[in-house]
Amino acid sequence: MKFVHIGDLHLGKVIHQCSLLEIQRELLFELLEMMDQQNIRCLIIAGDVYDRLIPSQEAVNLLDEFLTAALLTYHIQVLMISGNHDSSDRLHFASSLLVKNGLHIETYLKEDMAFVEYDKVRFYLLPFVKPSQVKMLYPHQDIHTYQDALSYYLSKQSLDNHYQNILVTHQFVGHSSITSKSEIPLSVGGSEIIDASLFDDFDYVALGHLHAPQKVKRDTMRYSGSLMCYSFDEVNQKKSIVIVDTDTMDITTYQLHPSKTLKKYQGTFAQLMDSKYINKKDDYMAFELLDQKIVPHAIEQLRTLYPHLLQITYHYLMKERQQTSFQPMQSIEQMDTFTLFQQFYHDVKNQDLQEESMTIVKGLLEKAGETSENY
Repeated sequence: MKFVHIGDLHLGKVIHQCSLLEIQRELLFELLEMMDQQNIRCLIIAGDVYDRLIPSQEAVNLLDEFLTAALLTYHIQVLMISGNHDSSDRLHFASSLLVKNGLHIETYLKEDMAFVEYDKVRFYLLPFVKPSQVKMLYPHQDIHTYQDALSYYLSKQSLDNHYQNILVTHQFVGHSSITSKSEIPLSVGGSEIIDASLFDDFDYVALGHLHAPQKVKRDTMRYSGSLMCYSFDEVNQKKSIVIVDTDTMDITTYQLHPSKTLKKYQGTFAQLMDSKYINKKDDYMAFELLDQKIVPHAIEQLRTLYPHLLQITYHYLMKERQQTSFQPMQSIEQMDTFTLFQQFYHDVKNQDLQEESMTIVKGLLEKAGETSENY
């Protein structure tokens, strides 16, 4: 059989107050058409279905429309897990009623990992897991990091090697993996990183969380990446979806075709105002201006040519900021969380945090607990 592996849909994503929902809809339905043409009837979604824990009604409607078409029109089986952006309760709602229609949703950690079986293939569904959740299952076990948690949890599972065992999960796997600014860190200090060797017993590992399509350790352990670019540091990533043939374990990728995507350009204001400088003008754009002085009302003027221009920066100002605000990594690592926040606020706003704001931030840090993500 063949299946498609996708993840990190982030339905409802907004960039600089611009909603990407319509482009996301285009891509999802292009995906269904492609699967139908290639007679692929199984779809894996590896978490971060929504962009927020409380998604917009429009995002919920799009997921409903997409799943209805996948199940009832295209007769595609859908296996889906929750990611760190998703609310387990909201994504799991009514899931037991939909199993008979071919929708399998897993959002909670279970003592025995849930799986769905087709012929001689078992798909194990492991949603985003925090160490605290594993600790609740095994309260007497010494668990502090994500590595501790997943290592112990997987050691308690048993796989039948008469089947091809495929894992669908949403975690940060591999120290050398490519990351993006639009991904929310799972914890502070790198404790979220999991060694890829934990998954050696699985024939294929369908990963979600990182937005750059990439393999981890081997061809059959992969991040499909996000459907489209979700930040301007992703513009050079070649987005694709993954097609897996379980008979041969051959892996191919397929590029979707958004009508608009994120693009980043560099040039002087005069160059960018030349109508011939950029051919496709309706993409979501960021410009880095090479002018040595700030151009008054630059973004308003540029938007007469580029209606979806979202951001402009000045190269010379960015260079000055890098020179003046650079701090050795060692000094940053030695800062406590509150001092680090103060420094971050100053770098972004170019002003100090006021006393009233300091009190609020300190209170929030105390309430959250600096080490809460590790337990």
